[in-house]
This record gives sequence, C-alpha cells and structure tokens, in this order.
Amino acid sequence: RRAARPALAATRRVAARAEAASTALPPPAVFNACVNTAKAKAGYPLLKTLTLGFTAGALIGIGALLMSHVGGGSPQLAASNPGLCNFLKGAVGLPTGLALVVLTGAELFTGNVMVMISGLLKGAVEMKDLVKNWVASYSANFAGSLFLAWLSFHAKTMAPPAMHAAAVGIATMKVSLPWTVAFSKAILCNWLVCLGVWGAMSSQSTGGKLLAIWLPISAFITLGFEHSVANMFLIPQGMLAGAKITWSQFIVNNLIPVTLGNIVGGAIFVAGVHYIAYGQSK
Repeated sequence: RRAARPALAATRRVAARAEAASTALPPPAVFNACVNTAKAKAGYPLLKTLTLGFTAGALIGIGALLMSHVGGGSPQLAASNPGLCNFLKGAVGLPTGLALVVLTGAELFTGNVMVMISGLLKGAVEMKDLVKNWVASYSANFAGSLFLAWLSFHAKTMAPPAMHAAAVGIATMKVSLPWTVAFSKAILCNWLVCLGVWGAMSSQSTGGKLLAIWLPISAFITLGFEHSVANMFLIPQGMLAGAKITWSQFIVNNLIPVTLGNIVGGAIFVAGVHYIAYGQSK
C-alpha cells in the first residue's frame, strides 16, 4: 500500500493539471484579459499593428471567399432549401477566417472594438491609444481584404457561372440595404463576433477556442448579419466580377453604416455590458 501511495499521488497531480488546463476562464477573468490585451495592443509599434491588420483582412477574406464559394456552388440547394444553404455557408466560411485570425494573433478591427473599449472603460488605455489601434487595424484590414479580392479574382476562384452570379448578387444585395437595416444587422453581427472572440479568450485549448468561435460566427452568417471587414472583401469581389457598383455606393450605402453598427455592437453589448457586470470597482 505504501508503495502505491506515490503513484496515486502522481496520478492525482496529473489529473489536477489536466483539469486546470481544460477549464475555461470565468467571465470576470475574461474581462480582465480583455483589459490586459488592450494595454498590450496600445504598446504595439505601428508597423506591427499594420502588418497583423493586413493579414487579418486577408484571412477574413479567405473565410468570406469560402462562404461565397459554397453558396455560389449550390444554386439548387439555395433555391430549394435556403435555410440549409445559409447554415452551410455559416458553418464553413467565416468561422474559418476568424479562427485563423485568433490563432495567429492578427489585428481585426471588429474584435479590437471590444478589447480597446474594455481597456478604455477601466482606464488601462487612453483615447489616443484606442484611436491609433482602430485607425491602423481598420485601414490595414481594408488593404488586406482588397488584396485578397484581387488575388482571388486573378485565381478565378469564382469563375464558374453560378459562382460568378453569386458574387455579383451578394455585393449588389449589400449595397441595396437601407441604412437602418445595414446598421441594425451590423450591431447584431459584432455582438456575436465579439462574443466569439470573448469565448476564444476564455479557453486555454485550441479546440475550445475553435468551438467558441464556431457557434456565434456560424449563427451570424446563417442569420444574414453584416460584418464590415467581410464586406471589404465581398463587395469588391462582386465589383471585380462585374457588379454595377461604384466606390461611393460601396462606402456610403454599406461600409459606413455597417462599421458604425459594428462599433455599437461590440462597444455597448459586449465591452460595456461586461464592464458594468465585472469591471467596476466594488
């Protein structure tokens, strides 16, 4: 029995470490992680934010390309069962893009809304830090998304007639949304996107991060919400495919209301709500 005791103790220690490694952070700890991440991002050199912002835009573009490729390649399913088609697009498209962003530490503007507002509310960063991060990540996301749209166009990824028509149709639909509709869809979108980032921050395993991302991101795609960085790819993709859309229509009709809605969704319904719940001094 005495000989078995060290082995039993070692087994318990291994089990305890495994349990600790697999346990998600509680919500107050996740909010604190957001604040600490904001402080870290405030100290990034500009070149680092721009570089990681460019890759974030391109990676979200890859996810949006996958989404439009699946949807565009399934016209019969879209006609007979649009709900299932939307779910399939959501299941494999942008969750891939956001997973790659999170796992590589890329700088995504929509996630930075939650992170930097959390830091600002707690006094960990200043407004100038927030503005620097938002402007750099947003502009770099735009550049990365445009590059991916250009590259995928020359790779002829949407060349088949059904996919080509889908690219044009997606872009045309997005610039035709009324402002209030685009704004409201964008609030709902970044509420879910930031919760996906929140969930990924709570998990200490790659599998946990992927699952936390997949649930809300697949939901927002299935429900047809609006994401500014994804649209930085999807609308230019349609324009390159021949959609009769001007740059003014793209920016004024879609990108501005969607960006504003994304800010409201992440700032109020994720950062603001969790600051009230977990961030105020007792």
